[in-house]
Amino acid sequence: MSRVGAAPINIPTGVSVEYSDGKMLIKSAKAEKELSICSGVICKVIDNQLLLSIDEDQDEVKPMWGTDRSNINNIINGMVNGFSVDLEINGVGYKAECDGKYLTLYLGYSHNVKYKVPKDVEIKCLKPTHIVVSGMDKQKVYMVASDICKIRKYDPYKGKGIVIKGKFMLRKVVSKKK
Repeated sequence: MSRVGAAPINIPTGVSVEYSDGKMLIKSAKAEKELSICSGVICKVIDNQLLLSIDEDQDEVKPMWGTDRSNINNIINGMVNGFSVDLEINGVGYKAECDGKYLTLYLGYSHNVKYKVPKDVEIKCLKPTHIVVSGMDKQKVYMVASDICKIRKYDPYKGKGIVIKGKFMLRKVVSKKK
């Protein structure tokens, strides 16, 4: 079994962590986020490090121990550094445009597709074929990137679609009759 929950979380300067009644409150100059922690997980702050522990008797809490630790670590990293995902658009005539509220995608459909940008996420179009999704909440950033990729799924035979940059996409060869 993994012991991810046992690893300490470093709390950087400018970020404060408070724990009370199963709720974790994480504050920074940029934002404030509250997270509910599983009832069997015990949190302690010692020397700018957050330590999570559980009682050895509680087997049903062990899976949530590592999950809670990862969620807290992602929130702290998001407040300090932020998260971003690069998307690449492949296809002849495929392009994207972004004003602050909507992402407009031209993907070979008979009409353009408008995607409303969520509240805590920022979308930029560096080039017409390069989109950057960024924000503080890792889960929300990757969900938005996934939703954009679903608008025009990658076609392995033609090599067209929207993909996460750097992700391996298999290219298949079309079988031809002799």
